[in-house]
Amino acid sequence: EVNEADLAAHLDRYYTAQTHTGRALSYQPGQFTRLPNRYYRFQQGGIEFFALDSNTFNKPPPLPETEAGRALRQTLREKRRQLVQDKQARLDQLAVATVDLSESTDEMEDDYAKIEQIDEQLRDIDMQLSAHREDITVDLEQMDWLRQSLLRSWQNDAVRGRVLFFHHPPYVTEATKWSQGQTLAVRQNLQNVLDTVQQTLGDRTAGRSLVDLVICGHAHCFEHIETFDTGHADSHTHWLVCGGSGFSLRRQRPEGSELVDNVDGQPQTVAKSHCFIGRSGHGSEKRRPYSALRVDVTAGSVPEFKVTPLVAERKKKRWKTYAADTLLLKTSSEARL
Repeated sequence: EVNEADLAAHLDRYYTAQTHTGRALSYQPGQFTRLPNRYYRFQQGGIEFFALDSNTFNKPPPLPETEAGRALRQTLREKRRQLVQDKQARLDQLAVATVDLSESTDEMEDDYAKIEQIDEQLRDIDMQLSAHREDITVDLEQMDWLRQSLLRSWQNDAVRGRVLFFHHPPYVTEATKWSQGQTLAVRQNLQNVLDTVQQTLGDRTAGRSLVDLVICGHAHCFEHIETFDTGHADSHTHWLVCGGSGFSLRRQRPEGSELVDNVDGQPQTVAKSHCFIGRSGHGSEKRRPYSALRVDVTAGSVPEFKVTPLVAERKKKRWKTYAADTLLLKTSSEARL
């Protein structure tokens, strides 16, 4: 933390880069690696990166005061009751296992992971049940910053591609995240910004997506999702979820790899998961593939992204590391035909 007396000297020392908006932080690998707070952008190799703080636009809207809204509220309350019971049963089971060591370490880890998963689901349900119109705050300043930054980016001929990255994925098929209130809130708020940008740019994008790639975390898996026609300016976009490197890997939802939403009042497939790396199997065949990610960008005026998941997998109490098949993400309008 820089105190006020030293602030001017700090700015003169580190904010030495010049942009059209004024001075910018000069990131120096190995020397000065602090990042701006909350949201920022930078450019490398003709690719412009936009970092967002999705914690400021992820609150679900209040449930509607309609018959459908009341039914949903009742469903959420019942689901919450069942989750609380499930959590208590697992806590009781763990207490017994800790005393007599009757469970294997893997089984105990699974119980701890499931409890963590339940806590996460309970938090999301509580956010939905307690939401009130006056409490819903969206960081409008950040949203306007993103809108203006994307417009400037598309007016800059030196920029050949655009990548967004933030925490909460708007599209995901991980079993506990795909329908969460936070997921849908982030999706809607991002769509609102992108729709406004698209309306302003008109034909300038020449059929390309406003953003070539979106990278998120939060969901405990690796996933590549592609949107189709969503009825919004986030159509035909590649989305990567890179959240499978820590505790409590999750499974893909049993409903499958396609996500359905209403487009012009009709249910329609709006996105599909092309690759999912997460927990799978049962018993002795259970697999835990933890993952990181490497992204390479091709040359040319319209970049392509080569995505390689790097996996450290635990199975039958043994570890193995490997690189999964590389995914080629094409971003030109012709590539989607």
